[in-house]
Amino acid sequence: MPAANTNRKNKIIGVVSGKGGVGKSVVAVNTTAILKRMGRNSIIVDCDLSNPSTGLHLGLSYGAVGIQEVLQGKNKVSEAVVVQPQTGIRVLPASLKYHPDVSLKNLKNVLWSMTAYDYIIVDSPPGITSDVEYILETCDEVIVITTPDVPSSTSAAKVVSLCQDKKTRVRGIVVNRSTGSPFELSNKEIETMAEVPVIFSIPEDHLIPESIAARTPIVLYKGSSPAARVLKEGVGIITGSTEPMHAREGFFGRVWRIFRRVLRR
Repeated sequence: MPAANTNRKNKIIGVVSGKGGVGKSVVAVNTTAILKRMGRNSIIVDCDLSNPSTGLHLGLSYGAVGIQEVLQGKNKVSEAVVVQPQTGIRVLPASLKYHPDVSLKNLKNVLWSMTAYDYIIVDSPPGITSDVEYILETCDEVIVITTPDVPSSTSAAKVVSLCQDKKTRVRGIVVNRSTGSPFELSNKEIETMAEVPVIFSIPEDHLIPESIAARTPIVLYKGSSPAARVLKEGVGIITGSTEPMHAREGFFGRVWRIFRRVLRR
C-alpha cells in the first residue's frame, strides 16, 4: 500500500451516527448525488464492512471486489470502484463476502491516495467501534446523523465526544425524519446535548422509502419533495458555503444543560 498523500487538496467527509436506523446512508448517498450534479468530482465509500447498504440504495450489483480487498492490498481502488449507470455516481462499495479478518486500519492510506476526487463521502457503520475510530482519524470532518428522539440524540452526543477526543472536526448534526411533533426534541435541545450546531433538519418524507425502492437518491427521484429540497440546501452547508440556522432552546434542552453543568462540578 502506498504512503498516504499528506499534500492532498480534496476533502473527506464522514457521515456517522451513534446508532443504526437514523438515515445515515440516505444522507450520504444523496450528498454524493448532489455533489455530482454540482459538477464536483465525488465518490461515496461504503465503510460498513458488516452490513453494507450503499450499493443497495443505488441498485448496484455486489461484485467480488470491494473495499475489503483494497484494504488488504489485493486490489487497487480503480479495480473496486463501480458507477451507477443512470446517474454516474461513483461508489467504492463494501463486498458482501464475509471478511472476519479485515478492519479499517489501513483506511487512511486508501482514502488519502484517492486524489482524483474533490469530495470523498464516507458512509460509516453506526455506533462507536474501532472501525469508526479509524474513520474519524481519516476524515477531514464529519457530520453526525440523528433522529429527534432521546436515544438517538444521546448516542449522537457520544459520537461527538469521541470526535473531540480524536481531534476530528464535527461540521454539525443533521436531524433526520423530523415531523415537528411536540414529543420530538427540538434542534436546540439536540444542540445542547451534543454541544455542536444542528446544521439542518430533514422532514419526514414518504417519498424517501419509495426512492430507495426505486434505487434512486431522493434528490434525483423527486427533487421537489420536502426532504430533497432540504438536502439540496444542506449540501451547501456541509461544503461550507452557508452557515447553519439555530433553533430555540426548549424545556428539555434547559434541563439537559443544567444536568451537564452539575456533572462537570
